[in-house]
Amino acid sequence: METVGQAVRYPDALVTCSKVEGVEGEARVVPGVVVVFEVLSSTTSRTDRIVKLREYAAVPSIRRYVILESTSVGLTVMERERADKVWRVGSLTDDDILRMPEIGIEIPVGEFYEALSFPEEGA
Repeated sequence: METVGQAVRYPDALVTCSKVEGVEGEARVVPGVVVVFEVLSSTTSRTDRIVKLREYAAVPSIRRYVILESTSVGLTVMERERADKVWRVGSLTDDDILRMPEIGIEIPVGEFYEALSFPEEGA
């Protein structure tokens, strides 16, 4: 997906409502991205939270940017109604539901982490 200038990002997952041209599985740039998902790691946290946030904000089609924590259950969700609107930021935990009306889907946050276990805090 192209972001600022001609920079290209490959998020951990994305949703597009546009047809992707080219041979199946070989597209290099995906048009019309609506939702982007990134999974944090200790080495990508700053880039995902600051650099990519700015780049994804510059893509008019993106309505939602979801960052998944990797050391505990939790999502940071940036959403906007239109390209000219500022991101609204929220956080979701295990008992919440990620609602994505722009693509007509609702997913319980716990389902993202279904087969995972994390060490107890303070352990």
